[in-house]
Amino acid sequence: MRMRYILTPLLLLSMAFSALAQKGDTLWVKPQDLNINGLQTGDYTYLISHHKPKDSVATGMALVKMNVKRATYHNKAAIVVKQQWEKDSIIHTSYSVFDAKDFSTLLHDTYWSQLGYALIFDFETRTFSSRKVLQDIPDSIKTSCEEEFAGSFGKYNLNWHEDLIIYSMLPYKENRTFMINYYDPGFGKPEEVAYTVSGSDILTDRGGEKIPCWVLSYENQDGRERFWISKKNNEVLKEEDYGKQSGGYRFKYKLGVSGT
Repeated sequence: MRMRYILTPLLLLSMAFSALAQKGDTLWVKPQDLNINGLQTGDYTYLISHHKPKDSVATGMALVKMNVKRATYHNKAAIVVKQQWEKDSIIHTSYSVFDAKDFSTLLHDTYWSQLGYALIFDFETRTFSSRKVLQDIPDSIKTSCEEEFAGSFGKYNLNWHEDLIIYSMLPYKENRTFMINYYDPGFGKPEEVAYTVSGSDILTDRGGEKIPCWVLSYENQDGRERFWISKKNNEVLKEEDYGKQSGGYRFKYKLGVSGT
């Protein structure tokens, strides 16, 4: 359900070796690479807008409310992330619990209104279940979720659904490529994805102050994603997605930051 453009395994391999050969700074992200202790907690909000073409009037908007907090979960230190997406009604919610030591997923409970059911992944017991909201989960979807979930335990991975949180913990460096083994529970198998620090840019806050940012990017035959991350505190301030087939753009802005 997330707007992302899936990289094929061969393209990923090509990108990884190309980055390694040309830039010499490729980091396969492991727990020790994440600044988990420095993770900012609290409430914050993003505005999503859709455009076609890029500079046109928005064809749709949604508000993303997020909360990040430290907690205790089953007698272990944990980080809990809640999301609620609102349009004319609540279109998506998620409740995710992560191990505070390595940010591995302990629990992921997610609901999309257009699906009509919730998906619950318990990584501690390695069990998958669903919850009827508007309708029951189709048997074919249940089977694929179970199979993909079972296959996610082969090696360390990060939860793709919380990518904005993850990007706030990465060790940025000019021209660095991050190889991240991502798993978005319920929406595909784990896969290794290459994100590259493609440059620097400036955003402007509501007071007119300039904010130096890293630009984190990936692109394939279907489209591209770019993220603007504050060099001062690693906050993800802006996201831009482009789909080549649709010709459409999706922007995500952290409230308090202008779109330029």
